[in-house]
Amino acid sequence: MQLNTQYQALPQMNEQSTKRDKTLDKIAAGLQLSMEDSASRSIASQMESQINTYAQELMNTNDSIGMTQITDGALSSLSESAQKLNDLSVRSNSASLNTLDQQALQAEFQRTQTSMQDIIATTSYNGKPLLDNSVSPKNLTLDNQDAILSYRDTLSSAQSDLGAVANNYISQANSLLNQITQTSAAKSQIADTDMAKAINDFQSSNRILDTSVLASAHQTQFLRESIGRLLG
Repeated sequence: MQLNTQYQALPQMNEQSTKRDKTLDKIAAGLQLSMEDSASRSIASQMESQINTYAQELMNTNDSIGMTQITDGALSSLSESAQKLNDLSVRSNSASLNTLDQQALQAEFQRTQTSMQDIIATTSYNGKPLLDNSVSPKNLTLDNQDAILSYRDTLSSAQSDLGAVANNYISQANSLLNQITQTSAAKSQIADTDMAKAINDFQSSNRILDTSVLASAHQTQFLRESIGRLLG
């Protein structure tokens, strides 16, 4: 007489054993990728090089953004001072002013010009001057309001152009950041094994397998004891 003592847990044991072996293979592959998978290693290395290139370009772009921000701040200060020059010019045209009043306005006009020249001379980024004589107010005079207004318009135009350049740099920086993120994600999928998850999956499968083995052994022993009692 033959008795089938195979426990029903056997299919689950086989399934968990297969899962455990596959997970173990994944862990081994992740640990030994640099030695075993030259194709993946080559692709990952190329991606790493791309990421480094993008990162350097992003640093350069950020430097350019920094330069435009500093330049814009300086142009804004010059524009405010140009408005002050215009106000002084308007006041100097008043017929009620005496000689001393005119002299005081002229002195204030010159102090403002000097301050503006200082801004131009000291506006720099990493030692590189950012402004030149094209925005210098040194040729302006108190009695020539038209020239002052033209100078103010020049500053306004320069700020507008600079704003367009800054927007391009910001767009470029966002694009580079997106490329770095996507390339890093792709590299991770190719070159990296999520070791924490893989080990956790392995341990989980192993625990289930151990439980199944114990249950199977217990069932087999129970059947053997029952057969022994039947056979006397």
